[in-house]
Amino acid sequence: MMPEKVNIAQVAARLTEPFKHLVVGRVDDYCAYLTRIEGSYLFHHHSKDEMYLVLEGEIAVDYANGTSVTVGQGESLVVRAGEKHRSRSEKGALVLMFKARDLFAE
Repeated sequence: MMPEKVNIAQVAARLTEPFKHLVVGRVDDYCAYLTRIEGSYLFHHHSKDEMYLVLEGEIAVDYANGTSVTVGQGESLVVRAGEKHRSRSEKGALVLMFKARDLFAE
């Protein structure tokens, strides 16, 4: 089986709505996917860690305890399992996320 190469720019061009995602790769039980963050998502938590890697723009990750972390282009943030959080972006951002495949059902 030939390895599949993915063009991130082409996948990003297919993202037309915020908070939708397109999987760009799988490693064992984890997925890497692209999403556009624009506006605010709902507060939620996961049973496993997830990671944000900002490719374009800037996001904020807000925690239920009132803490907020700004993540800019070229920066990443890991949100630990069980931490109630939400992501948001005023101007919009393109983010590569990594999370366990089974979290897509949550």
